Amino acid sequence: MEVDKLDKKPLLTVRNLRTYFYTEDGVVKAVDGVDFEVYEGETLGIVGESGSGKSVTSLTILRLLDPKGKIEEGSEIIFNGKNLLELNDDEMRKIRGNEIAMIFQEPMVALNPVFTIGEQIMEAILLHQEVDKKTARQMAIDMLRKVGIPEPEKRVDEYPHELSGGMRQRAMIAMALSCRPKLLIADEPTTALDVTIQAQILELMKELQREYGMAIILITHDVGVIAENADRVVVMYGGKVMETADVKTVFKKPKHPYTWGLLNAIPRLDIEQDRLYSIPGMVPDPLHFPPGCRFSNRCEFKEEKCTIEMPDLVQVEEGHYSRCFFYKKVEEAQKIAKAGEGA
Repeated sequence: MEVDKLDKKPLLTVRNLRTYFYTEDGVVKAVDGVDFEVYEGETLGIVGESGSGKSVTSLTILRLLDPKGKIEEGSEIIFNGKNLLELNDDEMRKIRGNEIAMIFQEPMVALNPVFTIGEQIMEAILLHQEVDKKTARQMAIDMLRKVGIPEPEKRVDEYPHELSGGMRQRAMIAMALSCRPKLLIADEPTTALDVTIQAQILELMKELQREYGMAIILITHDVGVIAENADRVVVMYGGKVMETADVKTVFKKPKHPYTWGLLNAIPRLDIEQDRLYSIPGMVPDPLHFPPGCRFSNRCEFKEEKCTIEMPDLVQVEEGHYSRCFFYKKVEEAQKIAKAGEGA
């Protein structure tokens, strides 16, 4: 859905977010100066390869970090007018699962195997809403029905291992939405699901978003999922935002070599391809990022400046930002590629 941001304040504002992990081997800069906003009712997609800092960003927003992780001074997470980094643990617990909820990557790991599905949904309801157990149980059944689980009166008393992967993910969504949050963070919500179930889960999230009017942060490595479901997109690499704009602009006119590489790696049926494109190399070890631009050791457009100096995230068009000195090279490459397709 398109969101008119002119007359709205952001529901969530992340500024200069830096999350570092202090290990015996050194400091891991998992998230290193990330900025973005999320507006009411919109879906913001965060995309990038594994190790880009996407999941750590989401866990930082909810303050669910490993003990070795530290949110550095100068970071800001403003949600609904409150700086989440200034709240104590009790205040944060009132927001977590209530106003901000999260769907985790692996429902079999995220769900507790020794409690029934109903007990786990009821826990959130009883914690945040003033209802008795009988009412909470009925609310849990209603949520299971809403997310498309058949025979919810029976499923409410079953354990996670008794459900299929798709049903477990639906139960996770029911748990996350049981208190009707303002913001839902979906971290790889369709991991390990087959294509048909994946489509059903994503469509379910859209329907519930329309019904509840909530904002969604959709985290994935799948560019196709972002194209179909997001309003705006943040492209992350090496703990930094490399490009951000509305989703149509990023897909039609990418301004960063990393985004260009991700888009080229999508298999296409409209043109003949001898082999699938892949970005050369690997995501660097966060303990040993290359000097200068963190994508420089894999970039086909790099020049010497890229290996020395870190580019800033700058506006290259209205509402379109890129962290690249030579983004015009991407424009030229795109023109050449389109000319070749038309030949």
